[in-house]
Amino acid sequence: MSDERLVLSSTAPGEPRIDGLAVVDVDGAPLVVCTGFYALWSWAPLQDEWRERPLAYAFAEAPQAAEHPDAANDVDSVAVAVSDGRVVVAAGGDEQGAAVWDLDSGELLRGATCDDPYVSSVATVDGDGSPLFVASSGIHWDGVRVWGLSDEESPVELDTGSIWGLATANVDGRSLVVGGGEGVVEVWDAANGEQVASFSLEDDEQRALAVALARLDGRPVVVAGTDSGKVYVFDLSGNEGDDPVHGPLTGHEDGINALDVAEVGDRAVAVTGGEDGTVRIWDLGSGRQIGPPLIGDSSSVEAVAVTRMQDRAVAVTAGRDGVVRIWDLSL
Repeated sequence: MSDERLVLSSTAPGEPRIDGLAVVDVDGAPLVVCTGFYALWSWAPLQDEWRERPLAYAFAEAPQAAEHPDAANDVDSVAVAVSDGRVVVAAGGDEQGAAVWDLDSGELLRGATCDDPYVSSVATVDGDGSPLFVASSGIHWDGVRVWGLSDEESPVELDTGSIWGLATANVDGRSLVVGGGEGVVEVWDAANGEQVASFSLEDDEQRALAVALARLDGRPVVVAGTDSGKVYVFDLSGNEGDDPVHGPLTGHEDGINALDVAEVGDRAVAVTGGEDGTVRIWDLGSGRQIGPPLIGDSSSVEAVAVTRMQDRAVAVTAGRDGVVRIWDLSL
């Protein structure tokens, strides 16, 4: 293993555990938002400044809010966006539906209800206008929901089975949502809920726990990491039919929990984090791993996000040891 790409690392305060993270650009600098064990923090890497971010209870309008005044939010998955100059956070967990807050004030902008599906994954929809978010529930409920900040707008339901991993991207002017299920990876148009594509994994018992949308040689591709430790790349333009671009990428000794993608120079790369405690970088064109595995979480890597910091592409990773690490992708 190697840590030569490590730029910076810092440990979250309080309970040493991170289940999810998201990154947003604030005034030209990255801000990392982390969730784990009923808490939410932000970390400004350039200042190495941590702040705990108390959030109003998501069920503020529900009867149990009065019965349990000390109840805490169950937030395992998180997404962030900037709306009218403020950072807004969408989050939920294994026992709570998705809600939206103002990060700085903790004010609840859109609450959860007792009937909302629990959350296995949540992502920000890449598009113009007021922020939209998308959430799935894994084994708890079938389907995927797209929703905004206002309680007055009903969520758009995407018809599908159990979905564990979610990602979005703007592809040729369309906001697309990709979801990883059991033996399948599906893609939808967020604007109308129309299914754009569906790809089958070689083993229909594999679950795609982490997904992303990238560009490879100018064409859009779907990247999926599975609980068997394999990475698949599918051509969204249809040139390869339903077959992957090349054989699955292998190297992780256990399941892949998280991944993200980036363009580094003239190469499309994916960064994966796994149960084996490693972070790995892949060349999506050749299907080969770039360099040795990176030292990661001592138990498992739970979250990966690619961003830019000081004009270079970096990957932000975190896991159950509570340490956030930033890796240089340009080496």
